[in-house]
Amino acid sequence: MSSYRCVFLMGVEQALEYRVSFFLSMLSAVFPIIIQTTMWNYLYRHSDAAAVFGYQQGEILLYTLLATIVSQLVSTGFEGEMNSDIKMGGLNKYLVRPVGYKGYRFFRFIGQKIPRVMVVAPVMAVILGMAFWQGMPVSAGRVLAFLVSLGLGLILNFSIFYCIGLLGFWLTDVDKLFGTISIVLTVVSGGVFPLDIFGGVVETLVNLLPFGYTTQFPVNIVNGRFGWERMGVGFFFQIGWIFVFVCLGKYMWRHGVKRYAAVGG
Repeated sequence: MSSYRCVFLMGVEQALEYRVSFFLSMLSAVFPIIIQTTMWNYLYRHSDAAAVFGYQQGEILLYTLLATIVSQLVSTGFEGEMNSDIKMGGLNKYLVRPVGYKGYRFFRFIGQKIPRVMVVAPVMAVILGMAFWQGMPVSAGRVLAFLVSLGLGLILNFSIFYCIGLLGFWLTDVDKLFGTISIVLTVVSGGVFPLDIFGGVVETLVNLLPFGYTTQFPVNIVNGRFGWERMGVGFFFQIGWIFVFVCLGKYMWRHGVKRYAAVGG
């Protein structure tokens, strides 16, 4: 564990090494919030209904704010580094040293998130405080459940993108594919808007597939959309999907290493 602790601290240092880049990446979340908030306010202002797509105005605005932040927190980016390790031979050093590659990636990933959490935690506290002041069903229990689901969503998103990164064992060059997948998964996870506004088949798929449990599910807990029974079902799906992708990652690693040429590095 001492090795992984060092890896964790390396992740924290890496996130803080380029401070301007770090804060610009955080600032980039402001623009989608402004655009979506303006759009939703305009839509509700010109609608006679109290709720649009099943969401009250306060609910959709709170969702927009929190979903953008949560999407930033659970986002990855290490899949490109995994592809480089596989193609350029950088994976060699992890095969001969007493550090598991997945453990290395996970602890470094978590370390890189710590500065982001320190920045956004006060912002989220202010947002939730304002929502409570506006009479929304924000309670200590819901906030605690939100934090637990956020942690599980972080692990789930890591597990998903770890499996995506392992595609480098079979595909020649997947850098462009990673960018496309990242954008698509941001949308289908509810990071742009809640997908349950479409209802029917789309809502059913969101409830069954893993992607919504990285962003939409945690946000709708604190948003008051779910009762405690629905939260329990959601936690079950989060843990279940984590187990599925952990097993899939082990399978892909075991078979991928057999194809690894160990060139370079």
